[in-house]
Amino acid sequence: MPASAPARAAAESDTNLEKHPPKPAKVLHEEVEPVLDTYPQLLLDAMTYPWRRGGAYILVPGTFLAMAFAFSVWAPVLGLVSLGIGACFFSAFYLQIVESTIAGRHNLPDWPSFSDFYDDMLKPGFQMLVVFLMSGVVYAAVAWAVFSVFAFENDDSTVKMLRSLAEIVFGFYVPMGVLGLVLHGHAGGALPHRVIPAIFRCMPGYLIGVGTLAFINLLTNLLQDSVKPIPFAGILLGWLLTICLMVMQGRLTGTLGLRFARRITGV
Repeated sequence: MPASAPARAAAESDTNLEKHPPKPAKVLHEEVEPVLDTYPQLLLDAMTYPWRRGGAYILVPGTFLAMAFAFSVWAPVLGLVSLGIGACFFSAFYLQIVESTIAGRHNLPDWPSFSDFYDDMLKPGFQMLVVFLMSGVVYAAVAWAVFSVFAFENDDSTVKMLRSLAEIVFGFYVPMGVLGLVLHGHAGGALPHRVIPAIFRCMPGYLIGVGTLAFINLLTNLLQDSVKPIPFAGILLGWLLTICLMVMQGRLTGTLGLRFARRITGV
């Protein structure tokens, strides 16, 4: 879950993409530090991150767990409880990836613990809910502004425009909202008055980062479509790719936070 210590450590690093940021301190038992000086290197790092030391032993059980959460949703009453626990569980894991990356670690963290249900599960789930709710608020404001100025010919055009606006707004807002709550150490870091100025302060590098996230998403979706026809194994591989997508996006978001920490926090 987000903490202030990695945020303070990240804020001390130079976040200008044109400069070579200082390398994070090496952590015991970590593999050799990846080179993260350019965007192609960031992309390669994110795509190899899930399979580093111990990654398979973490992701494969997580895939079966995700499938169990998904299938249990169909159970009466308990399905909603399972859905909430699953959302909190994977939200916590995603935030741990972002936080550990900002802290300078280069291998996957362990799955969240259930020892303290509030801090380990409910709090990260609430924080991610805030990010998506705020993204929705901004999306609604942008959609209202667009449709108050432009008129569209038919329902198909309207639907296409709404879908495109959603992809753009959520694509820009969600990663910065996550970085805001991690670097500020509380859900208030994901509010629009902090996120929107931070997005503009991080341009043009953040634009390239969002494009890289979109590329990873597109590539993973293509792979998912290719494995769906495989009998039985296609379902398992599809869920594994879904988990890998979440991990890669978390890693790349964390590296962007490491580079842009001062601009995001405004210090």
